[in-house]
Amino acid sequence: MKILHETDFPLQEHTACAFGLFDGVHLGHQALVEDILKRQGEKSTIYTFDSKPACGAHIFTEKEKRYILASMGVERYYSREFDNAFSRLAPEAFIKKAVTELRIRHITVGYDFRFGQNAVGDAALLKALAPKYGYSLSVVPEIDKDGFKVSSSKVREMVQNGDMTEAMRLLGRYYFADGRIEKGAGLGREIGFPTANFTTEKLLPMRGVYATVVLAGGKLLRGVTNVGRKPTVKQDARVNVETFILDFDGDIYGETLRVFFIELLREERRFSGIEALRAEIARNSAAAKGTLRDLEVYKPYLLC
Repeated sequence: MKILHETDFPLQEHTACAFGLFDGVHLGHQALVEDILKRQGEKSTIYTFDSKPACGAHIFTEKEKRYILASMGVERYYSREFDNAFSRLAPEAFIKKAVTELRIRHITVGYDFRFGQNAVGDAALLKALAPKYGYSLSVVPEIDKDGFKVSSSKVREMVQNGDMTEAMRLLGRYYFADGRIEKGAGLGREIGFPTANFTTEKLLPMRGVYATVVLAGGKLLRGVTNVGRKPTVKQDARVNVETFILDFDGDIYGETLRVFFIELLREERRFSGIEALRAEIARNSAAAKGTLRDLEVYKPYLLC
């Protein structure tokens, strides 16, 4: 997937372009992608915006989002900085600029897509402007899954509640976090449960312990992961992701780990001491091993 920059404009080839934030790349976003992939003779292109969600951290990092979209077959990706000048563009001026720069022949949006100054542009305006600017238009309707409206806000709610199965149903895959493994204090190894640790600025599940599948060194492994501040040992300022990889004894410090969150085993809590913590980790590890006894069940829903 080619990452576009302003210096690439105007493009030489015609594009089919899907507009949106794509935070989460959930089933609704995937429907937009599937629509542009069908277009013949036009490069499938994502036009998104570099803006922080009003409700907190991104569901996926920029790097993760690009990875997901590339895995779907998207050919071009453009992330526009949402600065003051851009936010003041009138809706028609925005469309004229986008069509000219990206040589757009087809536009795909969700039913609730808004654009232009004060977000006054909508799908109806896109339809009205289509003859003038020479593009065709697809508007993807609201998508429901298991009684839920598929939306980034609903995905965010489920992840924050630790409901990883429901989040998976809206995403079409298990929620994951990538991170480079950092050197820790070594306490996990001392008590018999060495962990691979990293921090991230993205949205994380509620603090607690999870049965996880870990992608490390190109292999899928079973794991038990703590998301939290380690209240028994010390109260970290930042939330950490600490994973004990079951039946594994390799040195992976400095490598990138992908952790898929499968099931919440328990919420975060403080224990009376190290021995009580050690016993609880052993119980959690046994529970995770039972949940993950057949990895083949999960593989279709893991993005590797």
